[in-house]
Amino acid sequence: MDPLRILYVPNEAGSFRQLGFRRPFANLRGANLIDDVSVFSLQWRIQNGGDPEGHRQDLIARVGAFRPNVVLMQHLGSTGLKDRHFEAMRAASDFELVYHEADPYSRFLHPLPVAARAAGRAANVVFTVGTGTFAENFRRTGSTDVRWASHVFEAERFRRSPVSQVPSREHDVVIVANRNTPRFRGHPNWKDRIRFVSYLQERFGDRLAIYGNGWTGVGAMGPISFSSQSDAIRSAWVSANWDHYAAEPSYFSNRLPISLSVGSIHATTSHKLYENIFPEFTKRFLIFGQTHEHLADSIERVLAETTPAERILAGESAQDFAYEHYRQDNQLVEFLNYRARRVSPEAAAAAWDIDATPLEEL
Repeated sequence: MDPLRILYVPNEAGSFRQLGFRRPFANLRGANLIDDVSVFSLQWRIQNGGDPEGHRQDLIARVGAFRPNVVLMQHLGSTGLKDRHFEAMRAASDFELVYHEADPYSRFLHPLPVAARAAGRAANVVFTVGTGTFAENFRRTGSTDVRWASHVFEAERFRRSPVSQVPSREHDVVIVANRNTPRFRGHPNWKDRIRFVSYLQERFGDRLAIYGNGWTGVGAMGPISFSSQSDAIRSAWVSANWDHYAAEPSYFSNRLPISLSVGSIHATTSHKLYENIFPEFTKRFLIFGQTHEHLADSIERVLAETTPAERILAGESAQDFAYEHYRQDNQLVEFLNYRARRVSPEAAAAAWDIDATPLEEL
């Protein structure tokens, strides 16, 4: 089997970088677990000026010059890539295309972008975050191998620290989410999220903290950066969320792995097929509900029927579970091994160094 030469096309904009892939790629190359890796941040390049088609042609040229045997692409929504671009890339080098789409899309109101559909048709394998409409969107466009891959967290961005042993928290419940009010096509359950937050404000009053843009009233704490949310989550016993895609089987947003990784009990929308994902013991730190009332009642019951010491232990179990199942660096290895064991997961785990310099190439 030939050593892996990987071209990585990340989903990046502004100053945001995909540390959860850039850093482990550097670790894998440093440990000689892959031959080489090159990064071409197409979306970032297009958003930072120049001719968009020129950037797309530069990507094709990079494929020809670097000659990867694996191309990993993520969320190509605004890149303008079309079938002809993928055909040109295929002509430039012989490679396997792995496409990872972690953004959620419905069939009609918030449909799969043109570039994602083209990538799905060209890909050897597509990974997406739901097993219902999300997966069918790709199958309808011609994808032949569509698989589920959950949302995960970046171990270097949300660094592990011990769960506080102090038997009190500033708040009982915390929500980290933005208040989205789209004028036209929005996510399916955006109104339900607003109603959920309002309901928790009524139920919990000043025991609730809400971080994010657009919220007002009791508990509203203002916006918070993506990388700074750990402290907000740690300020309460329970983190809560209502998914925008409440009907999608197997789906959960990155709120779940991030919250668990920092040691929080997490309450969120119940989805079909969760019984295949979360073992019975996870009920210690995961709370699911099908209605706002049900979820709020379950949160109240946990707070009333457990001691602070028990909630601390539940947070520690949550953290262990997240690190075992939802590290983004481990998911990268799963993507590379989609058809065969080409990178040893054990060797990769030994190579992980969250303090290493991530790939800086753009």
